[in-house]
Amino acid sequence: MITQEPDAKQFTPALIRTTMTFAMLAALCAMSWAASEKVLYSFHGGDGWGGGSVIVGPKGTLYGATGGGGTCAGLGCGVIFRLARGTSGKWHETVLHDFAGSDGEFPGTLALDKAGNLYGTTFNGGTGCGYGCGVVFQLKRGTGGKWTYKVLHFFDVTDGAEPDGTLIFDSRGSLYGTASAGGNISACYNEGGCGLVFKLTPDKKGNWSETVVYAFNGQDGGGPSGIIFDSPGNLYGTNSYGGANQGGTVFKLSPGKHGEWTEEVLHSFSYGTRDGDEPSDGIVFDTSGNLYGTTTFGGMNGPQGWGTAFKLTPTGGGKWEETIVHRFDRAKFGGGYVSSGAVLDQQGNLYGAANWGGRYKCPTGGGLGCGVVFKLTPTAKGKWGETVLHSFGKGNDGSGPGALILDSFGRLYGVAYQGGYTGYPCGPDGCGVVFEVTP
Repeated sequence: MITQEPDAKQFTPALIRTTMTFAMLAALCAMSWAASEKVLYSFHGGDGWGGGSVIVGPKGTLYGATGGGGTCAGLGCGVIFRLARGTSGKWHETVLHDFAGSDGEFPGTLALDKAGNLYGTTFNGGTGCGYGCGVVFQLKRGTGGKWTYKVLHFFDVTDGAEPDGTLIFDSRGSLYGTASAGGNISACYNEGGCGLVFKLTPDKKGNWSETVVYAFNGQDGGGPSGIIFDSPGNLYGTNSYGGANQGGTVFKLSPGKHGEWTEEVLHSFSYGTRDGDEPSDGIVFDTSGNLYGTTTFGGMNGPQGWGTAFKLTPTGGGKWEETIVHRFDRAKFGGGYVSSGAVLDQQGNLYGAANWGGRYKCPTGGGLGCGVVFKLTPTAKGKWGETVLHSFGKGNDGSGPGALILDSFGRLYGVAYQGGYTGYPCGPDGCGVVFEVTP
């Protein structure tokens, strides 16, 4: 096809105004369709309260936990819930378990096995430690929509306390997880122990036995939260504090021939510098073997900072080099106090959430914004650009988003700890919502 270059005389002022109008409309349309958020469910207190997390199950069903709510005394001990989309498109919630304290309190992120059973930890509850050291639990799927709750392990400080982070399975069906306290109490006395990585192994009768994989000593980090496997079977995770520079660490645990594990610190974060501080739960590998994660604080000189996204690149000889992918700045509406780990899509983009910042002044955030969901995109020059996919705080769409999950269609799901229903007993701040963001 032959095209002819237009004559400059053809561009009259009216045509220019029309062209500019269409261009502006197109840009606005592109911005409006860049991402959309919708509230899938608003909690009402008895069915959940206070933030949490969700995972995607079979047929797009969502399973999740809230740290509060339910019928336990006070604000509740937390619930495990299921959200299923009805034929009309409306989502319906079912409470699968309502914690009572003695069986656990304040549940965290869930894991799903191949049979559709749910596994998780509670930060407190159970036995010992005053309010309980926490538990590992199973919710077994039965017929007719029935679920059976079972405590697999009660922590007692020496073998861990206050478990936090997602559980993961190995190829033999054993569970691995982290306890943010317990273990080496003498090294981190003020924290009740530096925390540890544990393993739970099932027998043929359905009983589970716990083994301490590695207990941290503070100098190599403390307060672990979340681990992942690489293909050879090494474990990687983060510590929220400790390390050489007291800002937390990224660590690697390598298995030996006789069941022992060797720990290696890949990076120590620095408090009060432009490096990150207090890494979040959730690191991820890309296809080249690089690690990505986030820190809740740091990124600016001084005592705080609004958080960072970072990359760790293996350079040979067991060495890793850190690169700051992005430094967040709440003042520029990009979000602050990163509240989720890194989520990576197939194109190499990173997603996450920050529970402060954004475009709207938020009463519950002290006027500093209700939080954002963000996307970080790599460019050809090695730089990363941030796009705010959604700013919370307009209307009743939630406040303070937490950990995110990405489904196979590229949709992001999460739980905001406030917003939604404001009737009794939630009050004006709301009991929180489950939300979906479509980039």
